[in-house]
Amino acid sequence: MGIISKFFAVAMLAGLPLLAGAHGNMQPQHGGIVQMSGETVFELVVNASSVELYVSEDDEPVSNTSATAKLTVTASGKKTETALAPAADGGFAAAVKIPKGASVGVTVVDKTSGAKTFTVYTLK
Repeated sequence: MGIISKFFAVAMLAGLPLLAGAHGNMQPQHGGIVQMSGETVFELVVNASSVELYVSEDDEPVSNTSATAKLTVTASGKKTETALAPAADGGFAAAVKIPKGASVGVTVVDKTSGAKTFTVYTLK
């Protein structure tokens, strides 16, 4: 391999982390479970008696005043929906207990455009 070929190979490898980071931060920022849907990153934090949701697009938080959010929990054959309220820290929250093994659908709707974004978690 010639020097020019080696240079291009090294340059391409060095640029790979930049490409991976271009699609949003997939590391939990609040100790939750991270899922991605398109360019939207959802982080679901499940506590003993409450749930928090943080949403970002292109590494920028989605304003909890410009969107609505809800959970659809399916467990033991029952489906329940819970609206998430805007939280003081910029996320969404609700006082709800989610059992282990539940399927949790998260839907966020932009108040201006009506665009819906969603993802589904299966809790262990």
